[in-house]
Amino acid sequence: MSKYIVFFFVGFVILASLLYYGFNRWTESREQVDLWTLVPESAALVIETNNHEALVEHLRETELWESFSVLPFAQRFEENFASIDSVSPGSERLSRFLNEKNILTSIHVVEQSEVGFVYYVPVTSVGEHRFLRTLTENITKSELFEESTRDYGGMLLTDITNTRLGSGFTFVTYRNNIVLSPSPVLIEEIVRRINRTQSASIVENYRNTNYLNQPEVYANVFVNYRVMPEFLGLFLNDEVMPEVRYLSSLCENAMLQLKLERDKIFLNGFSVPETLKGSLHQVMQPQKPQPFGVKAYLTGRTAVLLHFGLEEVERMRLPQQRNGAVYATAIDSLAGSFNLEAALAYLETNSINAEPEKVAYVHLADPAITESLLVSLSSQVTAATNQKASREQYGNYTIQLLPVAELPALLLGRAFEGFEQSYVVLVDDYLIVSESVATLRALLDDISEENVWSKSAVQKAFLEETLQEANFSLYLNTVNAWYILNRYAEEEERDNLLQNAALVRRFSQVSLQFSKVEEGQYYTSLVIRRPDRSNSSAGQDVFAAEQVLEFDTRLESRPYPIQNPVDRSREVAVQDSANVLINITANGRRGWADSLGTSIRGSIQQIPYGQENILRYLFATANRIHAIDNQGQELENFPFNLGDTLNIQHLAVFDYENDKDYRLLVDDDMGNLYMYDMRGAPLPGWQPRRMDYRLAAEPQHLRVGSRDVILVVLENGYIYALNRQGDTYPGFPINLNAPVTAGAVANIGADLRRTEVKAVTRYGSVVTFNLQGRVLQREQLPRPSKRALFSMVQESSSGKSFVIVRQEQGQVTLFDQDLNELFSKRYVTSASKIVQYFHFGGDNSIFAVTETGPQKTYLYDSRGNLIGNRTFESTQPVTIYFNEASNSYTLYKVFRRELKQIDFRLPD
Repeated sequence: MSKYIVFFFVGFVILASLLYYGFNRWTESREQVDLWTLVPESAALVIETNNHEALVEHLRETELWESFSVLPFAQRFEENFASIDSVSPGSERLSRFLNEKNILTSIHVVEQSEVGFVYYVPVTSVGEHRFLRTLTENITKSELFEESTRDYGGMLLTDITNTRLGSGFTFVTYRNNIVLSPSPVLIEEIVRRINRTQSASIVENYRNTNYLNQPEVYANVFVNYRVMPEFLGLFLNDEVMPEVRYLSSLCENAMLQLKLERDKIFLNGFSVPETLKGSLHQVMQPQKPQPFGVKAYLTGRTAVLLHFGLEEVERMRLPQQRNGAVYATAIDSLAGSFNLEAALAYLETNSINAEPEKVAYVHLADPAITESLLVSLSSQVTAATNQKASREQYGNYTIQLLPVAELPALLLGRAFEGFEQSYVVLVDDYLIVSESVATLRALLDDISEENVWSKSAVQKAFLEETLQEANFSLYLNTVNAWYILNRYAEEEERDNLLQNAALVRRFSQVSLQFSKVEEGQYYTSLVIRRPDRSNSSAGQDVFAAEQVLEFDTRLESRPYPIQNPVDRSREVAVQDSANVLINITANGRRGWADSLGTSIRGSIQQIPYGQENILRYLFATANRIHAIDNQGQELENFPFNLGDTLNIQHLAVFDYENDKDYRLLVDDDMGNLYMYDMRGAPLPGWQPRRMDYRLAAEPQHLRVGSRDVILVVLENGYIYALNRQGDTYPGFPINLNAPVTAGAVANIGADLRRTEVKAVTRYGSVVTFNLQGRVLQREQLPRPSKRALFSMVQESSSGKSFVIVRQEQGQVTLFDQDLNELFSKRYVTSASKIVQYFHFGGDNSIFAVTETGPQKTYLYDSRGNLIGNRTFESTQPVTIYFNEASNSYTLYKVFRRELKQIDFRLPD
């Protein structure tokens, strides 16, 4: 009897266990799972959406879909989606099944080498289960797919391969959810996470946050800043990763809402500060966000900007490194005079091989105190290094050299590393620092000419949509930063960047900002914006308004580009066959006129001059130098009559100290140089300074440190570097061993040795030399035959960038500064063409090619496409202006007795 009792007892226990197990599994299967708990901590980004049709429709309305749909990953996803949808059961479609579901998409770094995606889809009804079961069966039966299953961690994983596309995905079902990914590794990681059972949700800090309940919100976006450096490291090279890691340490994670407007993407929400020791947040410990005051001093050439808004800027130095220098105390005192703002700007480059110039800004509590501290630091550094103090007056500003390695980093912390030496200048309430004195001079010129963010209509419209006060901001102009992005992109990613260039450049204004709020978090805002296109050429003719101005006599000159002296509007001047110079205003009307009696040689230059500091016009004729006011009247002492036997070729105007004490330098057809001051007095050493041959271009003035260098390029291939007195610098002349037909382009460094100059010979040799007269490099461009001839064509306004043109029997080929071919065109005649290069920032460039025989001008965009598929009647070089506010261009060209002003826009 006791045996039966034991038998029944054991049987009861087993039956109870089976019932409990079955009930428990049934309960678990019906229990809803928070999808966020399945997402691994390795996710860099997680996107939650719940109305996919509405999202796609809005993307189409705003033209964003057209831009994103051409991306490779989007095209692969669409192809795979269409393949699966093709075997969907009956009239049901995968898109209908997925629409209006709360779906998660997580983005990961897979095996430190590629981006991986995981999709988390809930299955909430019997009908949806039936749909998925039938879909799975259809996939198994289809010849388009191959299916296999395997056990992993006690769960069944199914691998599906698309035999036509060669791609596939793996999925697992868990508690009425299906999780799938192209990466089996990520599915296996999720299974391990499920088996741990106690894994906390990655959105624990945002448990009560759901922006999808708000109107016009299309997604919740979770950002894992701790993984972000690894994610960005897939696209960026190692050189910039230390800075990326440091800046990413401001916050641990964020939950943002996605909103879409016309040509704008908005992400805003809150970020949790990073608490790890040494993080950027721990260094800054910010309190009150600060206004963006430095915008009044940021050049329009800024490509990338890091801006820090702190009441105690000195905190940026932490953790402070021990400085054993005798002037360490002076540096500490100087750092203590800063407050409110610090910024680091990377300026636009013209070549992928050029390292971007950096400019550091910091706001001053009391400029007078900072100035005295600078004087003290300078004297201590001079005494410690036995170097002579270097100062120069540039206009109203004093630029001084502080030869302290990594001075900005010593003053402002590791985010400001990378300054081998520092030139500093005080401008109002800011101290501005750069490695190069030439960079500071150009920046001061931009500030004087109001080429700054606070005066740019496009930039002001963008800044109005960003946070007005913040603790940290990153600004990116993708057009200005184009070559920088290419330089620091991983080699294999550079092709992807080039393939998606149109999208990157189209949404050219980007800001990411963090502003501390009372709850201890950062209010976070990301704005990706396409500049206003209300005047877009979409659906319109590329060339729109044309204005024709008729003259009584034939026009013999190009439309010279000039500015109105009063309102700085862009105008032109033309010279007719009667040798009358005529001003044409911006609205197409005739302005002043001046009868010169002979033709202009070279270009028309403008300088601020006189008590009113108003722009004046300077130009040369065969044997005279003219200077006229805005009424066309000659200034006092002008014109200078240089003698009837002189035949002037070019006029160059120098302002050594930027103090309006101008020097006028002309060269004649014999290679003689003559220099005068503004009173017409000849200067010693230049009456004349004889060269061996005729000049290939007008002389250039370079300011290198405290030295003035006048660069003279001769047609026979000899290049001279002269000082103010006309004496030749040691190492010069240098011989390029071939003729030259254009000038040279200089990259000014800290001294003569580090200043590099490029010149191009007629036979295609690109020669790089420094101002010590040492040839650093010779590179040969492809020369198909001896008839192929080369020339350097400098950008029309500043001349800081250039292209190289090869002409051979009617074939014109253009090369960029890195010697890569841009495009090649064939023309009707074999005669030499007039080639012009107009550069308006980033890749916003236009090339004009004029055939003097057929009297035709062709305009090309930066990719060599003929703009508007039309040509223009013209025999002279043209002038083109760019209007940033309206994203439009104005072409001026002459033909016979008429001047045409033509407005146009480039198609998107």
